[in-house]
Amino acid sequence: MVKSLDIKLLARLGTLRQLEIFLQVAKEGSIARAVEVLNLTQPSVSIQVKKLSEVFGLPLYEVVGKKLKLTEAGRKVEEAGKEIFEVVGRLDDELNDLKGLRSGTLSISVVTTSKYFLPYIMAPFCELYPGVEVELNIGNRSTIIDRLNKNLDDLYIFSELPDSLDIVAYPFLPNPIAVIASKNHVLADKKKLKWKDIEHARFIMRETGSGSLFGVQNFLKENNYKMNDVMTIQSNEAIKHAVMANMGISIISAYTLSNADSDGIVQLNVEGFPLLSQWEMVHLKNKKLSTVAQMFLDFMLNNGRDLLPMKKIERNVQSAIDGHWGV
Repeated sequence: MVKSLDIKLLARLGTLRQLEIFLQVAKEGSIARAVEVLNLTQPSVSIQVKKLSEVFGLPLYEVVGKKLKLTEAGRKVEEAGKEIFEVVGRLDDELNDLKGLRSGTLSISVVTTSKYFLPYIMAPFCELYPGVEVELNIGNRSTIIDRLNKNLDDLYIFSELPDSLDIVAYPFLPNPIAVIASKNHVLADKKKLKWKDIEHARFIMRETGSGSLFGVQNFLKENNYKMNDVMTIQSNEAIKHAVMANMGISIISAYTLSNADSDGIVQLNVEGFPLLSQWEMVHLKNKKLSTVAQMFLDFMLNNGRDLLPMKKIERNVQSAIDGHWGV
Protein backbone atom coordinates (compact mmCIF):
# COMPACT_ATOMS: atom_id res chain seq x y z
CA MET A 1 0.00 0.00 0.00
CA VAL A 2 1.36 3.45 -0.92
CA LYS A 3 1.88 5.72 2.09
CA SER A 4 0.39 9.23 2.12
CA LEU A 5 3.91 10.69 2.18
CA ASP A 6 4.73 8.75 -0.98
CA ILE A 7 1.66 10.16 -2.74
CA LYS A 8 2.69 13.70 -1.84
CA LEU A 9 6.18 13.04 -3.17
CA LEU A 10 4.80 11.65 -6.43
CA ALA A 11 2.63 14.73 -6.82
CA ARG A 12 5.70 16.94 -6.38
CA LEU A 13 7.51 15.04 -9.12
CA GLY A 14 5.30 16.74 -11.71
CA THR A 15 5.70 14.39 -14.70
CA LEU A 16 7.43 11.10 -15.38
CA ARG A 17 9.14 12.85 -18.28
CA GLN A 18 11.56 14.62 -15.92
CA LEU A 19 12.44 11.29 -14.35
CA GLU A 20 12.84 9.68 -17.78
CA ILE A 21 15.22 12.45 -18.88
CA PHE A 22 17.27 12.12 -15.69
CA LEU A 23 17.55 8.34 -16.12
CA GLN A 24 18.88 8.85 -19.64
CA VAL A 25 21.46 11.33 -18.36
CA ALA A 26 22.49 8.85 -15.65
CA LYS A 27 22.72 6.02 -18.18
CA GLU A 28 24.83 8.00 -20.67
CA GLY A 29 26.96 9.67 -17.99
CA SER A 30 26.69 12.88 -19.98
CA ILE A 31 24.05 15.52 -20.70
CA ALA A 32 25.43 15.96 -24.23
CA ARG A 33 25.03 12.24 -25.05
CA ALA A 34 21.58 12.17 -23.44
CA VAL A 35 20.59 15.10 -25.68
CA GLU A 36 21.48 13.06 -28.77
CA VAL A 37 19.50 10.02 -27.62
CA LEU A 38 16.44 12.02 -26.51
CA ASN A 39 16.54 14.36 -29.51
CA LEU A 40 16.14 17.39 -27.25
CA THR A 41 18.12 20.59 -26.80
CA GLN A 42 20.80 20.76 -24.13
CA PRO A 43 19.07 23.64 -22.24
CA SER A 44 15.82 21.64 -22.17
CA VAL A 45 17.51 18.58 -20.67
CA SER A 46 19.44 20.66 -18.13
CA ILE A 47 16.29 22.51 -17.04
CA GLN A 48 14.28 19.31 -16.54
CA VAL A 49 17.05 17.70 -14.49
CA LYS A 50 17.38 20.88 -12.43
CA LYS A 51 13.63 20.87 -11.72
CA LEU A 52 13.86 17.28 -10.55
CA SER A 53 16.75 18.21 -8.25
CA GLU A 54 14.63 21.02 -6.78
CA VAL A 55 11.85 18.52 -5.98
CA PHE A 56 14.19 16.62 -3.67
CA GLY A 57 16.13 19.64 -2.45
CA LEU A 58 19.43 17.91 -3.23
CA PRO A 59 21.80 17.94 -6.22
CA LEU A 60 21.49 14.75 -8.28
CA TYR A 61 24.86 14.99 -10.00
CA GLU A 62 28.15 16.83 -9.96
CA VAL A 63 30.74 17.46 -12.62
CA VAL A 64 34.24 16.33 -11.69
CA GLY A 65 36.72 17.48 -14.29
CA LYS A 66 34.68 16.90 -17.43
CA LYS A 67 32.87 13.82 -16.14
CA LEU A 68 29.31 13.76 -14.81
CA LYS A 69 29.02 11.78 -11.58
CA LEU A 70 25.81 10.99 -9.71
CA THR A 71 25.59 12.08 -6.09
CA GLU A 72 24.29 9.70 -3.42
CA ALA A 73 20.84 11.27 -3.89
CA GLY A 74 21.18 10.87 -7.65
CA ARG A 75 21.95 7.16 -7.34
CA LYS A 76 18.90 6.64 -5.13
CA VAL A 77 16.66 8.54 -7.55
CA GLU A 78 18.08 6.49 -10.45
CA GLU A 79 17.36 3.23 -8.63
CA ALA A 80 13.82 4.29 -7.70
CA GLY A 81 13.21 5.62 -11.21
CA LYS A 82 14.07 2.30 -12.80
CA GLU A 83 11.64 0.54 -10.45
CA ILE A 84 8.90 3.05 -11.27
CA PHE A 85 9.24 2.57 -15.02
CA GLU A 86 9.41 -1.20 -14.61
CA VAL A 87 6.11 -1.13 -12.69
CA VAL A 88 4.55 1.20 -15.27
CA GLY A 89 5.70 -1.12 -18.05
CA ARG A 90 4.14 -4.14 -16.34
CA LEU A 91 0.92 -2.22 -15.80
CA ASP A 92 0.80 -1.33 -19.51
CA ASP A 93 1.33 -4.98 -20.45
CA GLU A 94 -1.37 -6.18 -18.07
CA LEU A 95 -3.89 -3.60 -19.28
CA ASN A 96 -3.15 -4.56 -22.89
CA ASP A 97 -3.72 -8.20 -21.97
CA LEU A 98 -7.11 -7.30 -20.52
CA LYS A 99 -7.92 -5.62 -23.83
CA GLY A 100 -6.74 -8.71 -25.68
CA LEU A 101 -4.02 -6.77 -27.49
CA ARG A 102 -1.04 -8.92 -26.45
CA SER A 103 1.28 -5.99 -27.00
CA GLY A 104 4.19 -4.42 -25.20
CA THR A 105 7.97 -4.14 -25.39
CA LEU A 106 10.36 -7.07 -25.07
CA SER A 107 14.02 -6.24 -24.41
CA ILE A 108 16.53 -9.08 -24.84
CA SER A 109 20.33 -9.01 -24.61
CA VAL A 110 22.25 -11.94 -26.07
CA VAL A 111 25.85 -13.01 -26.53
CA THR A 112 27.09 -12.78 -30.10
CA THR A 113 26.90 -16.43 -31.16
CA SER A 114 23.20 -16.76 -30.29
CA LYS A 115 22.36 -14.54 -33.25
CA TYR A 116 22.86 -17.63 -35.43
CA PHE A 117 19.75 -19.33 -34.03
CA LEU A 118 17.67 -16.65 -32.28
CA PRO A 119 16.07 -15.18 -35.46
CA TYR A 120 14.53 -18.58 -36.25
CA ILE A 121 12.70 -18.40 -32.91
CA MET A 122 12.06 -14.67 -32.79
CA ALA A 123 10.40 -14.46 -36.21
CA PRO A 124 7.48 -16.84 -35.47
CA PHE A 125 7.02 -15.26 -32.02
CA CYS A 126 6.68 -11.80 -33.61
CA GLU A 127 4.31 -13.23 -36.21
CA LEU A 128 2.18 -14.75 -33.44
CA TYR A 129 2.23 -11.50 -31.41
CA PRO A 130 2.52 -8.66 -33.97
CA GLY A 131 1.80 -6.05 -31.29
CA VAL A 132 5.04 -6.82 -29.44
CA GLU A 133 7.94 -4.45 -30.05
CA VAL A 134 11.34 -6.16 -29.70
CA GLU A 135 14.57 -4.49 -28.61
CA LEU A 136 17.51 -6.83 -29.28
CA ASN A 137 20.99 -6.07 -27.95
CA ILE A 138 23.97 -8.16 -29.09
CA GLY A 139 27.40 -8.11 -27.44
CA ASN A 140 30.17 -10.23 -26.01
CA ARG A 141 29.79 -11.99 -22.68
CA SER A 142 31.22 -9.20 -20.52
CA THR A 143 28.96 -6.60 -22.16
CA ILE A 144 25.83 -8.69 -21.60
CA ILE A 145 26.82 -9.45 -17.98
CA ASP A 146 27.12 -5.70 -17.41
CA ARG A 147 23.61 -5.17 -18.81
CA LEU A 148 22.29 -8.01 -16.64
CA ASN A 149 23.94 -6.53 -13.55
CA LYS A 150 22.24 -3.21 -14.28
CA ASN A 151 18.90 -4.94 -14.97
CA LEU A 152 18.56 -3.13 -18.32
CA ASP A 153 16.58 -5.85 -20.12
CA ASP A 154 13.87 -8.44 -19.59
CA LEU A 155 15.83 -11.54 -20.57
CA TYR A 156 19.39 -12.56 -21.46
CA ILE A 157 20.96 -15.48 -23.32
CA PHE A 158 24.31 -16.98 -22.29
CA SER A 159 26.22 -20.16 -22.93
CA GLU A 160 28.59 -19.62 -20.00
CA LEU A 161 26.63 -18.38 -17.00
CA PRO A 162 27.98 -15.56 -14.81
CA ASP A 163 28.73 -16.93 -11.35
CA SER A 164 28.78 -13.61 -9.50
CA LEU A 165 25.09 -12.70 -9.85
CA ASP A 166 21.92 -14.05 -8.25
CA ILE A 167 20.10 -15.33 -11.33
CA VAL A 168 17.52 -17.81 -12.57
CA ALA A 169 18.58 -19.81 -15.66
CA TYR A 170 16.55 -21.95 -18.08
CA PRO A 171 18.58 -24.33 -20.30
CA PHE A 172 17.01 -24.78 -23.74
CA LEU A 173 19.69 -25.84 -26.28
CA PRO A 174 23.05 -27.66 -26.25
CA ASN A 175 26.08 -25.59 -27.26
CA PRO A 176 29.10 -27.74 -28.18
CA ILE A 177 32.41 -25.88 -28.59
CA ALA A 178 34.49 -27.66 -31.24
CA VAL A 179 38.06 -27.46 -32.54
CA ILE A 180 37.92 -26.65 -36.25
CA ALA A 181 40.36 -26.34 -39.15
CA SER A 182 40.44 -26.00 -42.91
CA LYS A 183 40.13 -29.30 -44.76
CA ASN A 184 43.58 -28.40 -46.17
CA HIS A 185 45.20 -28.01 -42.75
CA VAL A 186 48.00 -30.41 -41.89
CA LEU A 187 45.94 -31.75 -38.95
CA ALA A 188 42.71 -32.23 -40.92
CA ASP A 189 43.31 -35.92 -41.74
CA LYS A 190 44.42 -36.94 -38.25
CA LYS A 191 41.92 -39.34 -36.67
CA LYS A 192 42.85 -38.92 -32.99
CA LEU A 193 44.59 -35.93 -31.48
CA LYS A 194 45.66 -34.92 -28.00
CA TRP A 195 46.16 -31.33 -26.85
CA LYS A 196 49.94 -31.67 -27.20
CA ASP A 197 49.39 -32.37 -30.93
CA ILE A 198 47.72 -29.01 -31.49
CA GLU A 199 49.12 -26.66 -28.82
CA HIS A 200 51.81 -25.29 -31.16
CA ALA A 201 49.35 -24.52 -33.96
CA ARG A 202 48.19 -20.96 -34.52
CA PHE A 203 44.82 -20.45 -32.80
CA ILE A 204 42.35 -17.90 -34.11
CA MET A 205 40.13 -16.95 -31.18
CA ARG A 206 37.48 -14.48 -30.07
CA GLU A 207 38.42 -11.48 -27.98
CA THR A 208 38.66 -11.40 -24.20
CA GLY A 209 35.15 -11.27 -22.77
CA SER A 210 33.52 -13.64 -25.26
CA GLY A 211 31.65 -16.70 -24.01
CA SER A 212 33.46 -19.25 -26.16
CA LEU A 213 36.88 -17.97 -25.05
CA PHE A 214 35.73 -18.01 -21.42
CA GLY A 215 34.83 -21.71 -21.70
CA VAL A 216 38.10 -22.55 -23.46
CA GLN A 217 40.14 -20.69 -20.84
CA ASN A 218 38.46 -22.69 -18.07
CA PHE A 219 39.28 -25.92 -19.94
CA LEU A 220 42.93 -24.92 -20.35
CA LYS A 221 43.24 -23.93 -16.70
CA GLU A 222 41.65 -27.16 -15.44
CA ASN A 223 44.01 -29.30 -17.55
CA ASN A 224 47.13 -27.12 -17.25
CA TYR A 225 47.20 -26.65 -21.04
CA LYS A 226 48.23 -23.55 -22.97
CA MET A 227 48.07 -21.99 -26.42
CA ASN A 228 51.41 -20.84 -27.75
CA ASP A 229 50.30 -18.75 -30.74
CA VAL A 230 46.98 -16.87 -30.61
CA MET A 231 45.48 -14.42 -33.07
CA THR A 232 42.44 -12.51 -31.75
CA ILE A 233 39.50 -11.60 -34.02
CA GLN A 234 36.29 -9.97 -32.75
CA SER A 235 33.90 -11.69 -35.15
CA ASN A 236 32.81 -15.30 -35.61
CA GLU A 237 32.38 -14.74 -39.34
CA ALA A 238 35.90 -13.34 -39.66
CA ILE A 239 37.24 -16.31 -37.69
CA LYS A 240 35.48 -18.71 -40.06
CA HIS A 241 37.03 -17.04 -43.10
CA ALA A 242 40.47 -17.03 -41.48
CA VAL A 243 40.14 -20.77 -40.83
CA MET A 244 38.87 -21.34 -44.39
CA ALA A 245 41.98 -19.53 -45.65
CA ASN A 246 44.08 -21.94 -43.55
CA MET A 247 45.53 -19.17 -41.38
CA GLY A 248 45.14 -21.38 -38.31
CA ILE A 249 42.68 -23.43 -36.27
CA SER A 250 39.96 -22.27 -33.92
CA ILE A 251 37.73 -23.37 -31.05
CA ILE A 252 34.23 -22.13 -31.67
CA SER A 253 30.53 -22.88 -31.17
CA ALA A 254 29.09 -25.39 -33.65
CA TYR A 255 26.18 -22.96 -34.19
CA THR A 256 28.44 -20.76 -36.30
CA LEU A 257 29.18 -23.64 -38.68
CA SER A 258 25.92 -24.50 -40.40
CA ASN A 259 27.67 -24.37 -43.82
CA ALA A 260 30.87 -26.04 -42.67
CA ASP A 261 30.90 -28.70 -45.40
CA SER A 262 30.59 -26.23 -48.26
CA ASP A 263 33.00 -23.85 -46.52
CA GLY A 264 35.67 -26.56 -46.37
CA ILE A 265 35.82 -26.62 -42.57
CA VAL A 266 36.27 -29.83 -40.55
CA GLN A 267 36.07 -30.64 -36.85
CA LEU A 268 39.32 -31.96 -35.41
CA ASN A 269 38.94 -35.03 -33.24
CA VAL A 270 40.76 -33.71 -30.17
CA GLU A 271 40.61 -35.47 -26.82
CA GLY A 272 38.33 -33.58 -24.43
CA PHE A 273 36.35 -31.93 -27.21
CA PRO A 274 33.78 -30.80 -27.95
CA LEU A 275 33.31 -28.83 -24.74
CA LEU A 276 29.66 -29.28 -23.83
CA SER A 277 27.66 -26.37 -22.48
CA GLN A 278 24.07 -25.15 -22.73
CA TRP A 279 22.38 -22.10 -24.14
CA GLU A 280 20.38 -20.68 -21.25
CA MET A 281 17.76 -17.95 -20.87
CA VAL A 282 18.52 -15.84 -17.81
CA HIS A 283 17.05 -13.13 -15.63
CA LEU A 284 17.87 -11.75 -12.18
CA LYS A 285 16.34 -13.81 -9.39
CA ASN A 286 14.34 -10.92 -7.96
CA LYS A 287 13.16 -9.81 -11.41
CA LYS A 288 9.39 -9.77 -11.92
CA LEU A 289 8.94 -10.53 -15.60
CA SER A 290 6.48 -8.52 -17.63
CA THR A 291 3.64 -10.39 -19.30
CA VAL A 292 5.38 -10.13 -22.67
CA ALA A 293 8.72 -11.36 -21.28
CA GLN A 294 7.02 -14.35 -19.66
CA MET A 295 5.24 -15.09 -22.94
CA PHE A 296 8.54 -15.14 -24.82
CA LEU A 297 10.28 -17.23 -22.17
CA ASP A 298 7.50 -19.83 -22.34
CA PHE A 299 7.54 -19.72 -26.14
CA MET A 300 11.31 -20.25 -26.23
CA LEU A 301 11.28 -23.16 -23.78
CA ASN A 302 8.30 -24.90 -25.38
CA ASN A 303 8.95 -24.28 -29.08
CA GLY A 304 12.50 -23.00 -29.55
CA ARG A 305 14.23 -26.22 -30.48
CA ASP A 306 11.48 -27.30 -32.91
CA LEU A 307 11.71 -24.00 -34.81
CA LEU A 308 15.37 -24.33 -35.76
CA PRO A 309 16.21 -25.44 -39.31
CA MET A 310 17.34 -28.77 -37.89
CA LYS A 311 18.87 -30.23 -41.02
CA LYS A 312 21.13 -27.23 -41.38
CA ILE A 313 22.01 -26.38 -37.80
CA GLU A 314 21.39 -29.23 -35.39
CA ARG A 315 23.00 -31.81 -37.67
CA ASN A 316 26.37 -30.16 -37.12
CA VAL A 317 25.59 -29.55 -33.44
CA GLN A 318 24.75 -33.21 -32.81
CA SER A 319 27.69 -34.37 -34.89
CA ALA A 320 29.98 -32.10 -32.89
CA ILE A 321 28.62 -33.63 -29.67
CA ASP A 322 29.17 -37.14 -31.08
CA GLY A 323 32.73 -36.10 -31.98
CA HIS A 324 32.74 -37.46 -35.53
CA TRP A 325 31.68 -34.52 -37.68
CA GLY A 326 34.21 -33.81 -40.41
CA VAL A 327 36.46 -36.76 -39.50
